[in-house]
Amino acid sequence: MLAVRHIGRKFYHFWGGIGLLSLYDFLGRDQALIFYASLALIALGIDILRLKIPAINRFIQKEFSSFIRSNEEHKLTGTVPYILGIGISLYLYPTEIAMAAVCFLVFGDVAATAIGERYGRTKIGDKSLEGTAAFIVAALASGFLLSIVGINVRPGITAFGVLVAAGVEILPLPVNDNFAIPVLSGGAMALLASCLRGV
Repeated sequence: MLAVRHIGRKFYHFWGGIGLLSLYDFLGRDQALIFYASLALIALGIDILRLKIPAINRFIQKEFSSFIRSNEEHKLTGTVPYILGIGISLYLYPTEIAMAAVCFLVFGDVAATAIGERYGRTKIGDKSLEGTAAFIVAALASGFLLSIVGINVRPGITAFGVLVAAGVEILPLPVNDNFAIPVLSGGAMALLASCLRGV
């Protein structure tokens, strides 16, 4: 059962991120940001309703167990931070940088979880060195894939953003990873890009 739950979350995490990025391209910036805000409010409302009404919570835990961690039964899920992390990154930063930061989350975090759970032996807190290495490789690969489709960020900036994202993923920050990874790595890349323009 544990493997099935994790597979469901990985599928949800990966394709959810790809879908939200695709909507940004399809709807345009303003409409996409409105959609993200609306979706976050709906997800928050469902979470609050679930936590307030035990019968609804039990139903969701039973029917959507592949997508919800057991430790989220009595707290908010990572869905709202995930949507907000994507939306705020695309609002604050240049589109190319924001999309790269979001892809670090979408590709890197899923790879870190998949490899870390299966092959993680060298522990770093509650994470693993193997999972972090997988995060870095997958995030770098996502930057390469973006360049293929015409979304170009300078390789040095991408590499810097990947290292920041990996650091955020491995540190025990009080902020949900789904929010912190794209927002902080995107901010770091935007700051570096601004500095390099001034050189």
